[in-house]
Amino acid sequence: MLRSKLSSLREYLTPINHSSNFATTGEISPEEFVQAGDYLVYKFPTWQWSSAPEKLRKDFLPHDKQYLVTKHVPSYQRCASYLGVDENGEDEEEEIEEEIDGDGWVKSKRVEKVSKDDLVQDLEGGQDIDDLIDETAEGGDDDEDYDQDDDFQHLGSNNNSSLRKYDLYITYSTSYRVPKLYLVGFNSNGIPLLPQQMFEDISGDYRDKTATIESLPVSYNTTSVSIHPCKHSSVMKVLMAHVKRRGGEGEETTEDEQPSIRVDQYLIIFLKFIASVTPGIEYDYTMDAL
Repeated sequence: MLRSKLSSLREYLTPINHSSNFATTGEISPEEFVQAGDYLVYKFPTWQWSSAPEKLRKDFLPHDKQYLVTKHVPSYQRCASYLGVDENGEDEEEEIEEEIDGDGWVKSKRVEKVSKDDLVQDLEGGQDIDDLIDETAEGGDDDEDYDQDDDFQHLGSNNNSSLRKYDLYITYSTSYRVPKLYLVGFNSNGIPLLPQQMFEDISGDYRDKTATIESLPVSYNTTSVSIHPCKHSSVMKVLMAHVKRRGGEGEETTEDEQPSIRVDQYLIIFLKFIASVTPGIEYDYTMDAL
């Protein structure tokens, strides 16, 4: 996999930056990644830290905290049926009509409500990641094209399978200074899914934008689908700004103030917006963590 090798090379060649600039860029250092991982594991023991084979270890992370993993996460229906669209991406019934409120949050008719008083409800209220992305952020327009290889397009779908299970891995990306998510799927009989089958569980809005076939970097000979991290920091930056504006209504704030989202909450928020990429995979247990 050429893309996977190029990604690994880029990660290897990027110098490690230990400085903290979470509040200004939405990026985190390796130390802050560990801090956020500890908080995630503390709040949700379904996630655990794990070590990696010696040759795959990152020296800038503790040996026993190389990556986070949760296993056997269920997915009961494919993304197309979950969102009510057919294989061609067209609505089976009526089109979803979206409204944009005064704060710029997207609200569709299939969503009961969008609360501006709670960040979690904002994210689950139909908000699209693309609407949050700062297009002028670093890596926004210059990033390479991540269209999927034609080699996998001929593979048959598995829409009749009622149950799949996923192992999810979160690593630290040195080149983007953010977490990166990898998915490894299995059918109901425990047989590994082909990449095209795993793409069926990724929202069509992101399938051809951010989902990439890669070798799992913390294991040997394991094919995964990764969610490319080029926009993660800009999404976090916009989320922090939104929360600060909402929390500071009627009060004067300065640029030097601490963000309303703490750095140890990073992975909680990270899983919130990643959940919109994989809406049928039931790993988001972070409802009451903030």
